[in-house]
Amino acid sequence: MDKLPIPGAASARPMKDEFSSLKEAAAAVRRIRLSAQRELAQVRKMRADAQRYQRETETRARSEAQQLILRARLTTQREIEELIRQASDEIQKVLADIRVIRITAQEELAAQRKFTDAARLSSLSLTLKDMPKKPETKKKKQLAAARS
Repeated sequence: MDKLPIPGAASARPMKDEFSSLKEAAAAVRRIRLSAQRELAQVRKMRADAQRYQRETETRARSEAQQLILRARLTTQREIEELIRQASDEIQKVLADIRVIRITAQEELAAQRKFTDAARLSSLSLTLKDMPKKPETKKKKQLAAARS
């Protein structure tokens, strides 16, 4: 007779195969789970690094922007001061020109007054020269006659 399979032995082998398949599957699941946990840890680390880099970049950008604004303000302030200085210099030059013009005008006015006074005197002396002297002698005679 051929060997007949033992009834309990046949069912044990497939269970053993299933059990080892389950063990292999569980091991594979553990490996996948460990791999996923490592990847998750790496992703979290990368995310934390990215957030830290973002904060550092934002801080650096704010700092550079503030420095740029400060430099712009200082440059603007220097330019304004330079423009004020130039305007002040120009105003001083205009005031000096005005003073010279005023002094010149006063001198010309004084000269005109002198010429006017001289012309009046000349006109008066010509008028006096042109007056007849006889009326003066008549007045003297009249005065002398009145006294007598």
